[in-house]
Parts: sequence; structure tokens; C-alpha cells
Amino acid sequence: MEKVTAFPFISKAEFEKGCEEISVSFANCSKSQSGLLSMEAVLQDGSMYLKIVKALQNETPKPPTAQQTPEEQEIGEDDDEALLDHPSEQVAVQYDIIYSTSYQVPVIYFRVKDPAYRFPPTMEILYQYIIPRQFKQQTDNTGVIGGITVADHPFTNSPAFFIHPCRTAKVLETSLETKDIGPKEYLILWMTAFGNYIQLGMPAYLAQTGTKLGL
Repeated sequence: MEKVTAFPFISKAEFEKGCEEISVSFANCSKSQSGLLSMEAVLQDGSMYLKIVKALQNETPKPPTAQQTPEEQEIGEDDDEALLDHPSEQVAVQYDIIYSTSYQVPVIYFRVKDPAYRFPPTMEILYQYIIPRQFKQQTDNTGVIGGITVADHPFTNSPAFFIHPCRTAKVLETSLETKDIGPKEYLILWMTAFGNYIQLGMPAYLAQTGTKLGL
């Protein structure tokens, strides 16, 4: 098995190999096993990244409050009508795991995909719908995993949530005693270390590999 040569860092070629291997594993399992809607290695502008789509949990927005103006309530009604125009489309979170050339580690951009556009990339939406309450303290400011902010997606130029990779190498290094790890296992380690904070838990079909790593 090919090994990551500079753990806790990873080269672009090793990262892309890991993306390919994980997407192949997903293609060979059922969606019920993975808990995901899709997972694929995407090649764009000469670079590859891992695109993961998962249904949004607790996706029903809160009803209008007494403080809302008639105009705000009307916007909410328009959103409901827009949703009816797309009955087959499911509200989901799209996670794009991209290689950071500056930090030499994976970095993630994620956003809610909603045909009615009810979940803009704001910090209120982040903490209300994506980050579990028990992890709020770890994700505030720089937190345990690094700060979460809104930034332009490097491939789409659209605003998305973004976990800053300033602490990624340290988190990975403290999560694993051995440095003898392959590209696919590296990404599984990364998903284990960061995924639960943003509702991207370890897919069941990869859990066995994570167990072998002692995660």
C-alpha cells in the first residue's frame, strides 16, 4: 500500500489518490450503508476534490416569529412556494474536501443546497442547522478544529462555510500514533477528526477502516 510520505501533511498527488479510492469504495456500496446521497471525486481546473452530499437533518426552518415584519413573512411564503416548484429536490448539505497547497492538508467548504434558498451561509444557519449543540464551544472562534467562517469557494466562487486549516496538521498528528498510513486512510482519519463537528460522520462502510486505525 502506498504511504503518505510526510504525515501529518499530504501531497496533492496523494490527496487526489485518496479521493479516487474513497469514491470507488462509495460506488461499490449501497446508499443505505453510507448514509450519504452521493460521494464523487470531481476533477475541475486541473485539480481533484471530493464532493459529498448528505441530507440535512432537522431541515424545517423555524416558523415566522412575532417580531417579523409583513414583508419578511411574505418572503417566507415565497420560499414555501419555491419549494413546491421543486418537490423532488431534497434539502442537503454539500461538503467539498479540497487540497490546500499552502497548508498541505485537506480543507473543507460546505453549504446547504435548498431549491427554496431558505438556508443562506450565515453563522446563524451554521449553528442552528449544521453544528450539533454539543460541539458549539469547540467550533467557536479558533476552537479545537480551527475557526469556521464564510469564504468564497475556490472553484465556484460562491460563499460557503469554511474550516480554516491552521490546526488541521496538529489535530491529525494527535489523533494517530503511527505515521504508517495510506492516502485513503489519511482522508478517513481527517473525516473522523473533523466530520462529526459538521454532521459529516464516518460512513458505515468506512468505519471498519477507521477501527483498524484505532480511531
